[in-house]
Amino acid sequence: MRINVLDSSVFNRIAAGEVVDRPASVAKELVENAIDSGATAISVFVDKGGRYIRVTDNGCGIAAEDVKTAFLPHATSKIREISDLDAISTLGFRGEALPSIASVAKVTMLTKRPEDELGTEYIIENGKEIGFTEKGAPNGTTVTVDELFANVPARLKFMRSDRSEEGDITSLLQRLAIANYNVSFSFSARGKEVFSTSGKGLKEAIYAIYGMNFLEETQFISSSMSDIALFGYINKPTFSKHNRSYQTLIVNGRYVVNSDISFWIYNCFSNFLMKRQYPAYVLFLNLPNDMVDINVHPSKMEVKFVDFGIIRKMLSSAISEALKESAHTPSEIALGGREESSHEAYFGGSSPAGGTKSEVANKDGEILKPPPIGLDDVFPDISFAGSSVLNDSAFSSPTNVPRISVDPPKERQFGILHDVIEDVSGQKATPKLRLSEYKYIGKMFDTYLMLEKGDEVLIIDQHAAHERILYDSLSESVEKGADTVQTLLVPYIFDVGPRDSVLIDENIDEITSLGFALNRLSGQTYSLSALPLLLSGAGLGDLVSSMIDALKTCRLSKKTFLKEQLMQSACKAAVKGRMDLSDGEIKKLLQTIEEKNIELLCPHGRPIAVKLKETEVEKWFKRIV
Repeated sequence: MRINVLDSSVFNRIAAGEVVDRPASVAKELVENAIDSGATAISVFVDKGGRYIRVTDNGCGIAAEDVKTAFLPHATSKIREISDLDAISTLGFRGEALPSIASVAKVTMLTKRPEDELGTEYIIENGKEIGFTEKGAPNGTTVTVDELFANVPARLKFMRSDRSEEGDITSLLQRLAIANYNVSFSFSARGKEVFSTSGKGLKEAIYAIYGMNFLEETQFISSSMSDIALFGYINKPTFSKHNRSYQTLIVNGRYVVNSDISFWIYNCFSNFLMKRQYPAYVLFLNLPNDMVDINVHPSKMEVKFVDFGIIRKMLSSAISEALKESAHTPSEIALGGREESSHEAYFGGSSPAGGTKSEVANKDGEILKPPPIGLDDVFPDISFAGSSVLNDSAFSSPTNVPRISVDPPKERQFGILHDVIEDVSGQKATPKLRLSEYKYIGKMFDTYLMLEKGDEVLIIDQHAAHERILYDSLSESVEKGADTVQTLLVPYIFDVGPRDSVLIDENIDEITSLGFALNRLSGQTYSLSALPLLLSGAGLGDLVSSMIDALKTCRLSKKTFLKEQLMQSACKAAVKGRMDLSDGEIKKLLQTIEEKNIELLCPHGRPIAVKLKETEVEKWFKRIV
């Protein structure tokens, strides 16, 4: 076997496979170089699915004698010695980027420093120099990449459609624009502007990328510990997305991906999300460079933390505090629709600001109309007697409803970072929904209770509200250690397959710790003779199937399995939609909502109460435009 020293045209292509595997990677490298040049304005244009990319900046430019050097392997202005790797604070330091791109495309660089009279144009195609001349140019640098991967048919063959590749470029540039919110960005594709930011602060950047609704449906958080700082926006409990594409993490100014943080944030939201829904957030994490490793992958998109425990503690504290506040505040609805982000308007698809209507429309079987049932029968352990939360006059005729003056909405302002950061330190008292301040005015479709105060109407889903009350009561019993076991008069006998049998045997101690009495009779036949009292109303067949499914997905624990079972129990026992409750039953339900100060989300994550402003109704009827 002979050892060969590779020609530069070969090892540059190998490096290109790691660094510039797709058009979006090329755009990322070029934009990060522009940011590092000190640019305050960056313009990006793409065509042909990213096979043509042009990036223009107003940065410092490159001296004529350094232009060719920039295209040499391992050339960089950011690193001089090995110790510099431990304190990297710039983005585009990687020396292989430009030569790697130039090895698989035709690259033209036009650059000029402010102190130079003329600029320099350098053309290199598939690793070979084509031209090097002086030329008039504005201050800054323009890099044009054309015919990307034309000399690498295998790579070209695996490129997706033009719109898909452009969509990836858009998603990446959006995050770079948010990460560098003090830099003005302009991005166009196929001759149409996709988005632009003014560089006037974080709020403005988020508004330009995701629209006003994203800002309205998220909340600001911040936390600091020693020399670590966390700040940004996370979604309110009533606002979530059907995928993870609205999750942006910026570490020391760099957009990155970290599965630990993504998972932990999802875990913080676990009690507030509907199935197949994910949090949406824009979070900034600043910490000493020696506490984070950005060299996990050549693309610098993945990072690892020296001490993730500190970061986890900060995330848990800041997010939990914010969710505690917003989960007790009704969300405000608008009848006039929501703004689309520039990305979705251009590339199609659902608006990131519009929410997911199909899940909200899920009525949990509410189309059924069971016979009326009293709340005391369903939930007899809460006493309503003697309560003064809602007086009887609240159910009188809705005439002479008092009006209160409401200040007009403040003009939206976008400022620099110190205007964005709010003081969220310290413990805040949990907000309380004071239904006693509202007047009950009726119900819609025997499902939604309407209460009026001033210029707003509060609409409450009776099923979701009662389900939350039941679930909280059951959960409280579990938390207090109510592990009472219900012995079955006749054991439940069932058979499973070979794999499920092994799974049960391997986890029998964990199954027993939950309150189940389960024994193997023979072969793959088992006997269930007892179960937790709180689950005694569940169907035994369904319960066993759920238990086995939970074993397969490692979710058999009090926190997960019992929670899911309690959610089902609460849903089945709660009053349903289309159930005609009496005024007395409605009064009891509303009293309990206020007395218990329940979270305004059902256990499945659906909203319990929404607020409708009079101005929104007036827009509907064209009284105001």
